[in-house]
Amino acid sequence: MKLISAQIKDYTIVNAGKLYRSCGDCTNNQANSPRKVTVENVRAFGLTSDLVGINSNFGDSATISGSCGTTKAVCSEYKGVNKGSGSSSKLTTKNSCLGAQGKLSKLPSC
Repeated sequence: MKLISAQIKDYTIVNAGKLYRSCGDCTNNQANSPRKVTVENVRAFGLTSDLVGINSNFGDSATISGSCGTTKAVCSEYKGVNKGSGSSSKLTTKNSCLGAQGKLSKLPSC
């Protein structure tokens, strides 16, 4: 198993869907996990979905702190699938959403 890690820091995103999403139904999706993303000091304006979406069933996690703006959700967990095995579905848990803001329902205003 390999670990894929990403850091998104001091970034502004405007009028988009999500800032980050682990692939929901890619080829060899599970083999490309776990993915760990750190989101720090991000300013988000006009996002139509989550700031971050991760596949918690594959061990993915997100650590979010110091961010602000408008999103539908801060961090959402999904059940990721391998390509051809159905579609990814949103979960109600937030166990893999970490950091000072990972479990918040919305970000503070900027």
